[in-house]
Amino acid sequence: RQLDDFLARGGGVVVLHSATIGNPDSAQLAQRIGLASESGRTKYLHTPLVLQIVAPTNHPITRGLPPQIQFIDEPYWPLIGDPKNIEVLATTEQDGKAWPMVWTFQKGKGRVFASILGHYTWTFDDPFFRILILRGIGWAAGADPAALEHLAIKATDLK
Repeated sequence: RQLDDFLARGGGVVVLHSATIGNPDSAQLAQRIGLASESGRTKYLHTPLVLQIVAPTNHPITRGLPPQIQFIDEPYWPLIGDPKNIEVLATTEQDGKAWPMVWTFQKGKGRVFASILGHYTWTFDDPFFRILILRGIGWAAGADPAALEHLAIKATDLK
């Protein structure tokens, strides 16, 4: 109820990796964040993967990112919920099919940014992933998605 009220007021939510697990009520979580995973039904794999950016080239969250980004992380698939209700920003292929990995979802005045990736801390060390997440935070907050992207590059990245 608190999440419903927050989204109804126009709140923004960012959901990363295991925060998409809705056990035992994955269908209810999917109604609030667009898609959700469910232990026992959703598959997962610790694996190298290619994140395929599928959003339009001018999308404020993915603008300027390479069309494909390599990661070693933990994709989840299939997810609970209807992909027609979300805006898919990026996918990865598993079992011969492209599955949503990054998306946005709007519920009333509320905004949700979600990423299945983020299992390993080294994923957060990737500047492209940090840009994606920081822009997602800005978008979910209803602010300029680019406002935080300067935080994506750490001094150690420049060495």
